[in-house]
Amino acid sequence: SDFDLAVEHDHPLLSVATPALDPAFAAIADHVRALLRDGDTLQFGLGKVQLAVLGALGGLRDLRLHAGMVSDPLLNVLDAGVLAEAADAVTTGVALGSAALYDRVARDRRVRFRPVGFTHAIATLAAIPSLVAVNSLIEVDLFGQGNAEFLGPAQVSGGGGLTDFLRGAGLSPGGRPVCALASTAKGGSISRIVPRLAHGAATVSRADMGLVVTEHGSADLRGLDVEARAQALIRLAAPAHRDWLGAAWREMRSSM
Repeated sequence: SDFDLAVEHDHPLLSVATPALDPAFAAIADHVRALLRDGDTLQFGLGKVQLAVLGALGGLRDLRLHAGMVSDPLLNVLDAGVLAEAADAVTTGVALGSAALYDRVARDRRVRFRPVGFTHAIATLAAIPSLVAVNSLIEVDLFGQGNAEFLGPAQVSGGGGLTDFLRGAGLSPGGRPVCALASTAKGGSISRIVPRLAHGAATVSRADMGLVVTEHGSADLRGLDVEARAQALIRLAAPAHRDWLGAAWREMRSSM
């Protein structure tokens, strides 16, 4: 009744191919896996981090998934014996992947779909025990600010539900807000741990940042002062970039 005109058109569902993984993501998945426990509820953003971590959940039990979107990596998880046997083991808003994914989520009783007003609501997320939100970033600076939107001056993405899930995991009893990224780009020539984000590029504030993971390890930034946060993040950078980052931090610190 709210539409003046509706046009129906038959068209195959859009499909999205699974991307290839860089070697660094196997190490990232191992570090994220070390943060997980039986009975956790996991949320993943789309992308390579999701693909890598969902393939590394073996040995865990009674997991649940709560996410705005799921993709093809869910197929393996549904058959891996790691999910709770419950009607709400997987709660999501959108499935985006292959025809096999669409067929499976339509049939599997453990998968339920809910609107974004439920999946992303802070009240929903804060009420989920042990919610672990694992999302990707483009870069992180030494203050703990995260950029998920800009490559140089070009905006290549949006913030989406990133901060919703990080804040929800932060409020969840036993929750863990996790941001993961490869430490370098362009064959190691560019560090994705940077001294300071460009003006206007902060998608995640330093107040919302919890744990950060690269292929070199993980760091829990919660409760750390600015000096300890910077040193923890430098240790997550690629070894070839750590001296440069340390020098940049000392220069910034002297003027603070």
